[in-house]
Amino acid sequence: MRKVLTGYAISFNRRHGRHGYLYQNRYKSILCQEDEYLLELVRYIHLNPVKAGVVKSFGKLDRYRWSGHSVLVGCRRRTWQDRDEILFPFWFKEAGSCEAVSEVH
Repeated sequence: MRKVLTGYAISFNRRHGRHGYLYQNRYKSILCQEDEYLLELVRYIHLNPVKAGVVKSFGKLDRYRWSGHSVLVGCRRRTWQDRDEILFPFWFKEAGSCEAVSEVH
């Protein structure tokens, strides 16, 4: 991952006449062995645009193009995002509606 991100950062920085990290910090990977921790990570990742102020409210999150939240709550399908793979360990896997899964958040 380091090699991929470093190469991309160098290329991007050359094209745009800048230097330094493209992201806040270096890439960090962690081993996630517990379902509860995975759920917290999924929440953190998908709610981050709201927390960062990029999306004004939770209600608008499922319309934000750069988040996978709309796929997780069943409002949209994307070939590259497997909703069932993420939701399988959790009780709301078959909730089937935006409102039902949104209540979990």
